[in-house]
Amino acid sequence: MKTKNLYSILLGMTLIACLAGCKSDETTDAKPALELVMIPDKEIVIPASETGTSVNVIADCYWEITAVDNSTWDDLTVSPRSGEGNGTIVFTSEKNKSSLDRTATIVLATKGGLQQVVKVRQSKSDAALSINNDYFTFGDTGGAANLVVASNSNWEIKGADGIDWLEIGTTSGGSGTTEVPINVKQAYNELERSANLSVVSGDNELPFNIYQPGVSSIALMVNPTAPQTFPATSGSQIFNVSCNAAWFVHVPSSATWININPMMGLGDGEFTVTYGDNPSVRDERQAYFIVTSGAKDIKQVDVYLSQEPAEEVIIPEEPHNIDPSLTR
Repeated sequence: MKTKNLYSILLGMTLIACLAGCKSDETTDAKPALELVMIPDKEIVIPASETGTSVNVIADCYWEITAVDNSTWDDLTVSPRSGEGNGTIVFTSEKNKSSLDRTATIVLATKGGLQQVVKVRQSKSDAALSINNDYFTFGDTGGAANLVVASNSNWEIKGADGIDWLEIGTTSGGSGTTEVPINVKQAYNELERSANLSVVSGDNELPFNIYQPGVSSIALMVNPTAPQTFPATSGSQIFNVSCNAAWFVHVPSSATWININPMMGLGDGEFTVTYGDNPSVRDERQAYFIVTSGAKDIKQVDVYLSQEPAEEVIIPEEPHNIDPSLTR
């Protein structure tokens, strides 16, 4: 019987590394020549583009992972941490987007105190990529920031097309470190807005978000707001707008004798009302327009206008058949 056990041990050692002396659960005596092996027993390699791998544990007793050194590889997870007999250990991680290998060391041990040290390595990326921030927040007045892209190959920013409130300084680059200016315009209204973008290099893609809350409270004033009376002859009047968001001028179809430019603006601004001569010598003419701002709690200012009638021109009649004797 001893000869048979010895032959089994020697044969196993030619294929796998062996740990002997597992402690029995039933007795304090150590069991002789029991195996504890992880395959492969020296190094486990995870490709940069993969998110994990699994390895088999061959054991004839209880085992557990007593230590995991992944100080430079924070997103590595190891599960399960213990088992009885044969089992499988799963290593999971994000893709490696850096230009350096990532390594970790685990220690597998028996109750008897025997240990096996296993190294785990994730290969470096051929197209390494990193960014300084994945979430940018701006106030309702807008602002500027820099996205820093570090890469060892060509890269591009995707998702920025058609976003009128956002300006990206450059959407592509090459190897090295690049500062990408980000400019966000003043908020239009109370509605929050965000953009989900990503930096792509080869198989690597890093998402980042740009967020801006809406204006907390819309303020709108128009000056002058008191009813305006224009003279009968053509002219113009400037109106000043004080606002912390976008504003719009609405003119009813009946107000055909006035023209307003511009019809919209963002923040403080002004617009001009122009008008022609009043053709009527008897009647003044009237019009109004509305200035609004906001999307949920809409602010509105009504402006009323009038124009005086034209002055009636009286042409004196020429005298006829004057009696010369009356002039003496």
